[in-house]
Amino acid sequence: MTVPAYDEMVELIANGNPERLIAFKPSKKTIQRVQDLVSRKNAGILTAEEERELDYFVWLENLIGLAKAKASQLLLPAA
Repeated sequence: MTVPAYDEMVELIANGNPERLIAFKPSKKTIQRVQDLVSRKNAGILTAEEERELDYFVWLENLIGLAKAKASQLLLPAA
């Protein structure tokens, strides 16, 4: 099976502090900002800079999700 190219980075993030990573949630301020960006995008009034910001957030959110899944595996007792 081929290992995804991003797997090493996910592993690095997950191994840093698995419990803290799993517990991480974006702040209310960040969630509100993302909701505003999505609303602006849906309305067709998102600037190029705001679109990059939203795209980067989504990319990071996906990476963190992968790292959280790996961190959860690391915390499982050895079988």
